[in-house]
Amino acid sequence: MSRLPVPRSIVWSIAFTGVFVGHALTYAILAPLAQTRSQLLASTGHAYLPVAVHAGLVSTVVGLATAFLGRLGRGRGASEMAFRALASRVVSFQFLAFAAIEVAERSAARAPLHDLTHVLPVGAVAQLAVGVLMATVIKLVLRAADAAAGILGPASPTPRRSVPVLLSLRAGVPAFTDRLVLGERGPPR
Repeated sequence: MSRLPVPRSIVWSIAFTGVFVGHALTYAILAPLAQTRSQLLASTGHAYLPVAVHAGLVSTVVGLATAFLGRLGRGRGASEMAFRALASRVVSFQFLAFAAIEVAERSAARAPLHDLTHVLPVGAVAQLAVGVLMATVIKLVLRAADAAAGILGPASPTPRRSVPVLLSLRAGVPAFTDRLVLGERGPPR
């Protein structure tokens, strides 16, 4: 079974912005005129959208940085996932999130749900296109991390915390350093 090249939570944080990009694309297709689009969005409970888009952008920047640094530290390994599998997960997440958000928006605004029959098919195509784009961005970031790791060279292994690190003493340094405190006497025994 293949594993994600980055944790799901990071992929979802990146795909979350894809949901909003697909959302904007959907409504740009459904209502090409800005005034009509604004009225449609206002009547269907989209007042929160500017704040959510900013949160999604921050989430994506943090997710991409985390994916890059995590891959840089870990390197390319057996946890490589095919692009097709990654894209299908991103697209699935984005469409399900889009559908859930649309239902929640209309429920909160007490707007009718019957117009979702027009919104969801257009939204599905938009989420498909944007989801493939977001999966491509994730793969490009992982490739950039691999290239940077190749330039920087292999990471030096860090010692495990449970293994004590022993330092050798120079010749002439007494082994009983607990009695030597700045030339004064140690604690009584």
